[in-house]
Amino acid sequence: MPEIARPRGRGPRGTGEPGSRPVRLRPIRIRGPQLTGRSMVILAMGLFLAVVLASPVQTYLNRRDSLAATQRQQQQLAQHVSALQQESAQWNDPAFVEREARIRLQYVRPGDTLYTVLNPDGTPRSSVRQPADSVARPGHGGTWNANLWTSVKDADAAP
Repeated sequence: MPEIARPRGRGPRGTGEPGSRPVRLRPIRIRGPQLTGRSMVILAMGLFLAVVLASPVQTYLNRRDSLAATQRQQQQLAQHVSALQQESAQWNDPAFVEREARIRLQYVRPGDTLYTVLNPDGTPRSSVRQPADSVARPGHGGTWNANLWTSVKDADAAP
């Protein structure tokens, strides 16, 4: 901010007319904010409130986050429960149970003929689809009865 000057003299001398004496300008001092007792008390109260309220605010924020995480977990569990209820309803259907028994356990109806498709190397081809994330153990592939027979052979061959 530019300094503002006031004329020192009064009357016609400081008017700036020809023949008048030059006016001496005195700079005006602009005072900055002063630290008074009242402002110190207000500042101390503000600092006190910040210190006192910091812990409850932090507790509130932590509990709010915990509640949100719990609600997300509850929603995921509810979805999982509904998926399990649908699967349970499928198992109550006799046609589904029969189809699964035929696929997984190689059951056949009386009078039906079971054909086993062989791989080019002569091993039985499994009709059960293995999930992509399942870990195959060496020497243990195929159906449950093949796994059982393989484990019996392995136990018999042990020294």
